[in-house]
Amino acid sequence: MKLKLFLLTILSFGLFTFAQAQFVNETPINEIDADYIKIWSDSGPLLSSKITVRVDWGQGGRTPQITDDRRRIVSFNGMMDVINMLSKEGFELIQIVRDSKDETEFFYLKRKDSNKTNLN
Repeated sequence: MKLKLFLLTILSFGLFTFAQAQFVNETPINEIDADYIKIWSDSGPLLSSKITVRVDWGQGGRTPQITDDRRRIVSFNGMMDVINMLSKEGFELIQIVRDSKDETEFFYLKRKDSNKTNLN
């Protein structure tokens, strides 16, 4: 019984770690070569409350969605889920702008300055 529990734990941990990989244009999010990015949501999968997200950092061409390492589009529970994920990847939210034509919300994020020292 302990062996089954151990194997299940190892398998779960492996799947959880595997599911965390997030890419844009096959580049890991934390390696995007930009200080500022803009994100906005698309509708998620049909008949789902989840969303997908596009990322623009001035790369030109079609604006890519966030994918996993197998190039499958990643769905999120909402924009706060995306903001929290991007915060863990080194970005911080600086502004939200709503387009008055189609009411799309654009979220602007800035790469956190890793050189700052905490002066408390």
